[in-house]
Amino acid sequence: MHPIEHLRYVARSHGADPIEVALGAADALAGIASNPAATLVSARRLVEYHPTNAPLWSVCAHGVTSIDPWRDIDRIAREISLDQTASHLADALADAQSIVMVGWSGHLVDALVRRGDVHALVADSLGDGQDALRYLSRHDVSCELVAPEGMAFAASTADVTILSAMAVGDNTVLCPGGALALACVAYCSERPVWMLASVGTRLAQVLYEAMVNELCDRPDPWASGVDIVPHALVGSVFSHELTKALPESLAAMKPCPPAVELLRRSVV
Repeated sequence: MHPIEHLRYVARSHGADPIEVALGAADALAGIASNPAATLVSARRLVEYHPTNAPLWSVCAHGVTSIDPWRDIDRIAREISLDQTASHLADALADAQSIVMVGWSGHLVDALVRRGDVHALVADSLGDGQDALRYLSRHDVSCELVAPEGMAFAASTADVTILSAMAVGDNTVLCPGGALALACVAYCSERPVWMLASVGTRLAQVLYEAMVNELCDRPDPWASGVDIVPHALVGSVFSHELTKALPESLAAMKPCPPAVELLRRSVV
C-alpha cells in the first residue's frame, strides 16, 4: 500500500482499538519519514482525526521532533507493541474475585482473559462497554453489564475498580466517561482504585491540556464522553515498567516530546 493511502486508511480507522491504530500510524509515518514536511502535515491530520488516542499522539510527537524520525518512530512502536501492562495486571489480580471497569481497554481485557477466574462488572461508555463484554464472553470470562443505576453499588462492592488511562497529564488522567463516578465511589467506600497507564499515554502537559480542552471546552461537557480523574483518587498504577506503584508514578512517567507544532490545524 502506498504510504499516503496507508495514512488515509489509518486516519479513517474510527472504532478500532487505539493501540492498533497507533501502530498503524507508526507504520504509515515511517514510510514518509524522509520527508519532514509530509511527516508534519500527516501527523497533524492524524492527531486531528484521532483526538483521544494518546499513543498515536506520542508516535506523531516523536516523528515530528526527532532528528532521526524513522528510528524514533520505530522505537516507540516497538515499545507500544511489547507493552507488559497486561501481564503485570494479571499477576496482581491473583487474589481478586471481582473487578469493575468502564468502557474498552485492550490491556485490561487481555489481563482478564489471562486470569480467567475474575468476574468483570462492565460499565458501558459510548458503546465501548458492549465491545468489552462481547470480547470477554467470547473468551469464556465471567462478566456482566452494569446499568448506570448500578454503577455505584458495583464500585462499592467489587474487590477493585480498574480504570484505563486514555491520556495521562501532570495532575489528572483522561478516562472514558463514567470513570470519575466509579473512582469517587470506590475511593469513598475505601475500595482499591487501580489505573492502567500503558505505553504512549503519558503526554507532555501542553499536548495533554490541548487534548482535554478540545474535548471538554464546550457548552455541554457532560456529553464529551470522557472524564478527568485526579491522580489523588488512584491507589495503584500499572504500566509497562510499574506494578502496583504509587499514584505519584503517573506524573513521574516520561512524557512524549512537547510537539506543539501538532496543534496547528493543517490546511490540506
